[in-house]
Amino acid sequence: MSTKLAFPLTLAAILVAGCTQLDENVEWNPKADYPPWAYDAPFYYRPSEELPIGEVIGPGIPVYYSSYRDVLVKHPAGTQPTGEPRVAVWCSTDMGQTWGRLGYYGVEQTHFVFRAEQDGPHWIRFVGPRLLSADAPPAMPHRVYVVDTAPPDIVVTVDPPPWEDKDKKVPRTYKVGEDVMVSWFVNDPYLDEESIALSSCFAEFPHNLVWGRLPRKLAPSGCEKIMIPPEAAANGGVRFRIEAADKSGNAEIALTDVLHVSGSLPATTQPTVQPTGLEVATTQAVTPLGDKPGWPLAGTMLRGGTKQVLRWMPELASKYDKLELEFSANDGRTWLTVVTGIKAGESVNWTVPSITSRMCRLRLVGADANGQKVMIVLSRKFKVDTVLPDTIMGPKPIVQDR
Repeated sequence: MSTKLAFPLTLAAILVAGCTQLDENVEWNPKADYPPWAYDAPFYYRPSEELPIGEVIGPGIPVYYSSYRDVLVKHPAGTQPTGEPRVAVWCSTDMGQTWGRLGYYGVEQTHFVFRAEQDGPHWIRFVGPRLLSADAPPAMPHRVYVVDTAPPDIVVTVDPPPWEDKDKKVPRTYKVGEDVMVSWFVNDPYLDEESIALSSCFAEFPHNLVWGRLPRKLAPSGCEKIMIPPEAAANGGVRFRIEAADKSGNAEIALTDVLHVSGSLPATTQPTVQPTGLEVATTQAVTPLGDKPGWPLAGTMLRGGTKQVLRWMPELASKYDKLELEFSANDGRTWLTVVTGIKAGESVNWTVPSITSRMCRLRLVGADANGQKVMIVLSRKFKVDTVLPDTIMGPKPIVQDR
């Protein structure tokens, strides 16, 4: 038996060895050894929009930020001229200590495409006609392309925390007027520090669609003391978020869990100062008509097509240059702008839309410095009823045929 098995195994070993081909040039590097004319092609890729210059460093070296690994490097002269030696593209990922040739521009090519193997700065130098050689090592780049494909890391916490236990099974119940400390930490090597923002919203729909933003610049790490407003008890609680982006445009958002709130402050002890910068999320309630004349009471019915006048708006409205009055017929799912160009402190004339709905709301919104809409005040839910011409009671005019 052992003799019969030895022959097939020996034959298989011979056949495998006979089919193996050895590479005659194992050290061949296509990127380094291709001749320049090998980069000529019938068509080339070019971006639909050029990367903006993120910053300028050193002696006028532009820095570009890309969130994609495929980087398109524009020709130093705009395009590769016909009949001239091709311009070569060299790259360094270790601050100019070592360089490798990525390739050449083909004839009439405007953008050279290379794939970054890692995130980080890629120093680019061009070698070709009318381009000076480096004065001394390490060679300085003509451009820097920073490849950053990861969004910022964000951690946001609330003290005291929203949960009584470590397993997050028993929620904490906060009280109206209680102070909480919102802390955050944002980390990214190429962070856009202007993008860091703290916002809040109520947890119940539709209030969770509108976020009030703290209107000032925040540091990458910090904390803010926030007082829980009375409206949080009636609108399902409150939650906070931190948003940030890097210079490549990668954005990230971190949310806290919902802070469950119970109770409300008596009218005599209700705070007159709202949480700093979060007024847009804490001035929504509209109560007696005598306090806020013109705003519909809860359950009020208005006739569609009639003229109405709002004679009250909160002091917070004076902080915004652009104010608009919006109307919703579906409890805040969608909004229709009914008045623009509103000035703080002045009465607002508006016309009730000719619809019929039992889920109507009004809200006053302003635009911050970034053009982002923020809600200043929201009415209670009211009704609108419109009488159509076909439903008007009484005799109809007789139409005579001619």
